[in-house]
Amino acid sequence: MSTRSGSLTRAIAIDALTHVLTRNIHSDVALEKLFANYPNLRPLDKAFIYEMVFGSLRWLAKMDWIMSHMLDRSFSSLDPRVANALRIGTYQIYYMDRVPERAAVSETVEAVKQVGVPNAASLVNAILRRVAKKSEYFPKPDKVTQAVDYYSMHHSFPQWMVERWYKQLSLERFEYLLSNNNRIPKNSLKLITRNPLPEGESDLATYLLKTQSIESSWRPMPGALRIETLPKFKECEAFQKGCYIVQDEAAQLATSLVQASPTDSCLDACAAPGGKSIYLWESGVEPQNLTVCDFAQKRLKILRENFSRMRLEGVQILHGDVVEQCQGKIFQKILLDAPCSAMGVIRRHPEIKWLRTLNDIQNCALEQTRLLDGLAKNVAIGGELIYIVCSFELEETINQISSFLEKHQNFEKINPQDRIHDFYKKYVTRDNELLIYSGNPDDIDGFFGVILKRNA
Repeated sequence: MSTRSGSLTRAIAIDALTHVLTRNIHSDVALEKLFANYPNLRPLDKAFIYEMVFGSLRWLAKMDWIMSHMLDRSFSSLDPRVANALRIGTYQIYYMDRVPERAAVSETVEAVKQVGVPNAASLVNAILRRVAKKSEYFPKPDKVTQAVDYYSMHHSFPQWMVERWYKQLSLERFEYLLSNNNRIPKNSLKLITRNPLPEGESDLATYLLKTQSIESSWRPMPGALRIETLPKFKECEAFQKGCYIVQDEAAQLATSLVQASPTDSCLDACAAPGGKSIYLWESGVEPQNLTVCDFAQKRLKILRENFSRMRLEGVQILHGDVVEQCQGKIFQKILLDAPCSAMGVIRRHPEIKWLRTLNDIQNCALEQTRLLDGLAKNVAIGGELIYIVCSFELEETINQISSFLEKHQNFEKINPQDRIHDFYKKYVTRDNELLIYSGNPDDIDGFFGVILKRNA
């Protein structure tokens, strides 16, 4: 592959998009693997590639709609590399104002040659030149009579998601959910006070501004810091000393539903990569009373690395299916961050739009049921099972808990109000459940959480 930077960055973006959409893998994983092949890529180049890939995934349906009115054949009939080159090029033209249109066209055409489809260069050139005019009219579905088609195209979501939410939500929440899920999300940090800041520092926000020029603001959630850009972790002494973790406000809020004393035995049932376990430790749970388990060996490796950076030692770490690994064990508190569809974090992982299916939601719900039923017997009498997922889908949230309580009548829901900061109590439902739809005014992830207490 040529080392010409303009076409190289676009070729990597085309490859990444192709890997994501044809191999069903996350975009950050695809990019990490590709970047490993190009050790000399500048941070600026990587950022440019990230924007092209994530932006193309966010606006995929809208760009495909445009393409469908440009081609004299079905867009889906194109070689995936050609289709993705057109998406990458169209995204630059429509959404990246700082990229000259001439460069967007010419460099993307060169990139097509580099990814192995040189015969398509003339087609890509002709289509992108037409796109660059931006003056051609593309008929749009009618918002009233073709509502699902309209919202699917206009906000770039698959039709099955649009149809589902259109039926379930109020129009105001529905439109807000679609529009705000296409915004680039900000990140939040969780302050870890067990590890003091570097000598002479007393405030993490001031430290980040002084050492990395990162603007930030403290949030109502205790210890939560909203940041404008991610720190350069390798160069950040506070990160290396375990003074904070990257964790969205919603995840912090959901984890705060666990209220454990230092002597309570606690299980983090699906623990990797370890952020919620670290939160529990920060909130007072002693390491010797904390057990963590995860099925994925690779993710457990990351968990161990995170624990090491925190100087968190003495935790019992189990590998495998948590129901099997914990047979016969009793815990006062169990945190089950169950595998889910992740529909609440689409804004962070826009490929979820195109990789997820309705069957995936149903299959996740089945696995959640198995885990809930399996772990119910591990809860001490008077103890609590805290169930959380980064989803707001009915099968994984309200309906899941309703079904659980029907089968396990020795459990009851506990009102979480006393465990939640006043600012966030608006997310507690009348049924004593924490329910956050993504695309909310506070710009936090979609999440669900409930406290289930086991009675005698």
